Amino acid sequence: MQLTRENIVGAAIEILDTYGLADMTMRRLAKHLEVVPGALYWHIPNKQSLIEAIALEILQPVWQAIDVDKPSATALCETLRAAMMAHRDGAEVVGAALPVGDITARITAGLIDALERENLSAERTLLVATTLINFTLGATSQEQSRHQLQVALDGQAEQKPDDENLFREGLTLVLAGALSDR
Repeated sequence: MQLTRENIVGAAIEILDTYGLADMTMRRLAKHLEVVPGALYWHIPNKQSLIEAIALEILQPVWQAIDVDKPSATALCETLRAAMMAHRDGAEVVGAALPVGDITARITAGLIDALERENLSAERTLLVATTLINFTLGATSQEQSRHQLQVALDGQAEQKPDDENLFREGLTLVLAGALSDR
């Protein structure tokens, strides 16, 4: 198999889903791909770049929604949550990637587009978009942490049926508050 950025990221996601972010090392990734660690650096300069590449891949449903579906702010946040929940430590990976690259800008722009029809000021729209990102990331991170604790304590993780409802209700509350004081 020829080593490419795409198959490196794919293998990294396999490791992430199996072992979690803490155990996704460049050394483990190289071993998984049956290459020397230095070969990875030809395609990915460092672990932070790898985390960003993984986040970009995890967020493919979000990019699809933004570019094609033009969703509401609620639908976009639900898509963001679902994309992160689809991968072990997904929220942690996305959170670690937000400060670099254009991930934050792309998600923010999608939310701003969704919020434009709400007749908010530009400053208020940016504040609401940022708050929605922070809420979605924080709620998802907590949910994933709770699931990992369940696995550690009793060997299984069950998504509580109310996890998704709690997220939706919180999202509705944040949006209602943001839109009530126009």
